[in-house]
Amino acid sequence: MHKVAFLVAVMAPMMAFAADHGKTEQTIKQRSVAPVEKPAEQFPPEGEFPVVVPPEVTTTIRLSSSDLNRISCPAEIKEALTSTEKGVTIKITGKDAFVKFKVTKRGDKMVYSSTPTEVYVVCGDETYSMIAFPQRIPSQTIRLSSGKEKKIKENISLYSGLPFEKKLLKVIREVFTEQIPDSYTVTREVKRFDAYKEIRVTLRRTVDIEGEGLRVKEYEVALKEGIPQFKMNEKMFIRTELAENPVAVSLERHLLRGGDTSRLFVVEQRAARQGMKRLDGELPVMDPRHSEAHPPQKKGQEHEAGFKGQEADDEK
Repeated sequence: MHKVAFLVAVMAPMMAFAADHGKTEQTIKQRSVAPVEKPAEQFPPEGEFPVVVPPEVTTTIRLSSSDLNRISCPAEIKEALTSTEKGVTIKITGKDAFVKFKVTKRGDKMVYSSTPTEVYVVCGDETYSMIAFPQRIPSQTIRLSSGKEKKIKENISLYSGLPFEKKLLKVIREVFTEQIPDSYTVTREVKRFDAYKEIRVTLRRTVDIEGEGLRVKEYEVALKEGIPQFKMNEKMFIRTELAENPVAVSLERHLLRGGDTSRLFVVEQRAARQGMKRLDGELPVMDPRHSEAHPPQKKGQEHEAGFKGQEADDEK
C-alpha cells in the first residue's frame, strides 16, 4: 500500500508535466500552421553595386526602373539577352546597349518594376553576366571591362620586387614547364620562318604578360631535309623576324639530330616598357638550367628533368 502511494506521488508530477507538454505542443502546432508573411525583396547595400563589370563573373548591378539605362562596352556588342516576360527591353547600338524596364499604369498610379532580372551581354570575345536590380533612381551607365585591368594587377603582384633578369628567367621557366598563370594571355598560332639553310623555325604560340611589357614567343626548331645534324646557339636567333625587341633567348637543346626538335623561347620587350634596362653582357641569353629558383614539383616536373639533362646530351 505504501509502495503504491509512493509510485502515485512520483508519477503525479510527471503526468502533470506530460499534460502541460501536450497542450504546449498542440499550441505550437496550431501556431506553426499560421501563414507567414514574406519579407519584401531585399536589395544589396548601395555600396555593393559596381558600375564597372568584369567578364565571366556574375555581377549585381542596379538600374533605373523609370529611366533609360546604358551598358557600354569597349568593343562591338554582338548580342544582349534578358527575360522579356519580366518586362525588360534591350536595344543594341554599336558599342552600347540601352535597357528599359516596363512601367504600367494602374488607375491613377504608375507602377515600376522591382523584380531583379538577369542580363547577358556578348561583347567582343567576352560574355558578361549581370543581375540587375531596378530601383527608383536616375538613369545609370554600366561599363563592361575588358578584364585586362585585373590581369595587369595580378601580373604586377607576381613580379613585384624582382630584378629584370629574374623576371625574364621566371617567365621562360613558367612557359617551358607549362606552369602559366591565368593572368597571362596565351595566343596559339602557326607561322613558319625560312631564314636558315639548315633548320626550319615555326612559331607555335605567344604569351603576353600584361603590365610588365613582356612577351614570350615559343618556336619549334627542326632540321631541314638532308641535314644529318646541326649545332645551334642563342646568338643565331637574335633576329628582327623572330622578335622586334628581343631581351632574352633560351634553347631547349643545342644539338639537333635527325628526327629531333627543339623548343626555342624568345622574350621581347614591348613598346610600353622599352625604358627598362636590357640584360648585362653582350647578348640577352637566358639559361634556366643554371637558375637558383626551383619550380613547384607538380605540373611540368617531367619537362624540368629533361631540361636539366639536355646539356649533357648535347655534348654526345
